[in-house]
Amino acid sequence: MNMEWNWKTIGVLVAIVLLFIGTNVGQYFLLWGPKQKEMKAAYDQQVKTLQATIDRIGPLVGIWTVKDGVTNMQAGKQVEESDLTIREIPESMITKSFILDPSSIVGKYYRIALGPGTPLSEDLVMEDPVDDTTREYDVVANTLPIGLHVGDYIDYRIVYPYGEDYIVFSHKRIEAINGETFKLKLNEKEIHYYQAALVDYFLQKQNGSIIYAAKYLEPGLQKPATQYYAIPKNIAAIITADPNIVQKVNAQLNDPTRTMIDSGVAALKDDEAGKLAGGRGEVIGKINGGVSEHTGAEEKRKQEAQAQAATQPPAASSPEQTTPVTPQSSQQTGTGATSAGSTTNNSGVAPEMPLNIGKGVVE
Repeated sequence: MNMEWNWKTIGVLVAIVLLFIGTNVGQYFLLWGPKQKEMKAAYDQQVKTLQATIDRIGPLVGIWTVKDGVTNMQAGKQVEESDLTIREIPESMITKSFILDPSSIVGKYYRIALGPGTPLSEDLVMEDPVDDTTREYDVVANTLPIGLHVGDYIDYRIVYPYGEDYIVFSHKRIEAINGETFKLKLNEKEIHYYQAALVDYFLQKQNGSIIYAAKYLEPGLQKPATQYYAIPKNIAAIITADPNIVQKVNAQLNDPTRTMIDSGVAALKDDEAGKLAGGRGEVIGKINGGVSEHTGAEEKRKQEAQAQAATQPPAASSPEQTTPVTPQSSQQTGTGATSAGSTTNNSGVAPEMPLNIGKGVVE
């Protein structure tokens, strides 16, 4: 009796288990199977969408940018590879203007001031045109703009006694500064124009003529001024004979302007010459005084920055940094001599305003 009851029990248990398994298998095929297929199809679609997005964006490509931590990236500064670093962006974001090879811009000049991390492009750099006759040339002036630095761009100008202001050459980059002497890149024709301007200055400096530089605000954005100065006939003849100059002087443009210059000089009255020279000397003295004050303030800020840096322990992993030298600080030399030219003598006529030519030009 007991044995028969056990077999019945076992049969019932087996039936229950089979029913349970069958029920779950049925649920799988009827409910979860289609659901899993839907989930797998949705997942496959997401993978395809992401892959299409990746294909559309493209692989990562390296472009060159300004390195983090680099400062003083002002307009006119020469591009150096040590100031640059490479960053990766998707290929689909690449345009023709991005810099992929730094050698294409190294040696050129920044058109505007840039900050760390700025992606570089051909639109952000410029270059000075150089021909076979271009040379580095030491140029002098009575006064320079306050705060002028290496890398700034200037127009070189001459003013005659009655205020006639002419542009001898325009949009020139300052390569180096020493007092009132600075270095420019001039071609053969510009050198002749410079010498002509010096002769005009030498002949008229006792009457108040000066030569000076005017600084561009945004040299990479502002259009260069048009040269407006006429040379005398003897210099024009030299340019005509000079085999290094291809583009000669246009007499139809030069002669009328030269006539205006000569007429203005001829009309100068002796009793006015001393007043004009005295007034110009006073102006130059004040400007050069401002240069000295500005240079002193820059030097003080530099010393304070160095003192503050000395009190802070250097980071072990950081490379040694050097404090850049401010070229304007060299303008202290010769400033006092020029300022002295602003005083007048007992006769009321100001002494001649000298050109302070330094013994050398330094960066």
